Amino acid sequence: MSQVTLTVPALLEASRAATGLTDFGDEWFLGPLERLVGFVNRDAGLVAADAGGGGRIASALNDRLQLVQYLKDHPAVLEERIEVACAIIGLPRTGSTMVHRLLASSPRLTALYWWETAFPLPLPGEAPGDPTPRQAAARGFVDFLLNEWPDFESIDPMDAMAVNEEVVLLDRTFLSSTYDSMMPIHEYGYWQADQDHERAYRELERWMQAIQYQRAQRGEPRRPWVLKTPHHMLGGMSGLLKVFPAAKLIWTHRDVGQVLPSYCSMCCSLSISTSTRYRKDAEGAHWTRRFRTGLERFMALRDSLPEGQVIDLPYQDTAREPEAVGERLLAALGFTADEQDRTAMRECIAANAREKRPTHKYAAADFGLSADAIARDFAFYHRRYL
Repeated sequence: MSQVTLTVPALLEASRAATGLTDFGDEWFLGPLERLVGFVNRDAGLVAADAGGGGRIASALNDRLQLVQYLKDHPAVLEERIEVACAIIGLPRTGSTMVHRLLASSPRLTALYWWETAFPLPLPGEAPGDPTPRQAAARGFVDFLLNEWPDFESIDPMDAMAVNEEVVLLDRTFLSSTYDSMMPIHEYGYWQADQDHERAYRELERWMQAIQYQRAQRGEPRRPWVLKTPHHMLGGMSGLLKVFPAAKLIWTHRDVGQVLPSYCSMCCSLSISTSTRYRKDAEGAHWTRRFRTGLERFMALRDSLPEGQVIDLPYQDTAREPEAVGERLLAALGFTADEQDRTAMRECIAANAREKRPTHKYAAADFGLSADAIARDFAFYHRRYL
């Protein structure tokens, strides 16, 4: 099969043609984009230019053009104040999705919705204040993704109307853990984790301003935000703390032996059908290094943060007593849970019961992993937090 080669000039021109727009705004993003494209061409082995991560790059460029135009048309967006109450920063598969949904269910807080991260700006012809065309498009997109990756439902509870990770918006900056999750571009993952992510998180804030502005135009109240993505731990921490320095950091903890093979399985699901170079047996070593580096760096950084900024949350607590965890976290954020909060959290718990989804099946050995090796590699973390 011939090698698919992407070029930055061709990608930029294709986005201009697709959108009819020309202004990308601040071109700082070209540096990360050029590095990403270089790693993709060298290592990804994409089956087509728009396959998997390749398609994600193209759509990200379209959205960058559209955001610049949206800000020109709606300058009041820049007056929106984004208040981040907390960011859930744990590794993937540590109960962070449940905690995210639990906190976001409170009437006091809010989070990004899947449909908003997929389609953050109004579609052409969309009536002001009526996002239902985007919601319908998001439902169709979820159906498409589940058809493309039929085992994904057992891995991640994808729902167009549920809350979602802000890393999807960070994809538009080309500094994102999404890309080495979707493609076997391991060196890109190590490179991006070493970068200063402040510019990327400034853009995340801008996207959130645009979304909050649209919500306000629909008559929705402005509320503090709950962020959540493992990307914070896997590269983005520098940006998170520079842009949202007062946010509480909820660190979800779980034995990495229960986490790492599962995440490798998810990456396999995303990559195997779109890459000619994907190798299962290389996945484990890659994410062992990525997880270990992220944990080591944050454990060293934690000692310099204000006392009480980091809230530790064991996975077992969330699994056993999610409502109590929700109340405890609200209190840590400065809120006293009332009956509205408790009712919302109970409904969230019922709606997100794990038994409602298929069983996630995988084998650690498929990814070059073993329980003993994981225990050795992450003993420094387990000793302190488990």
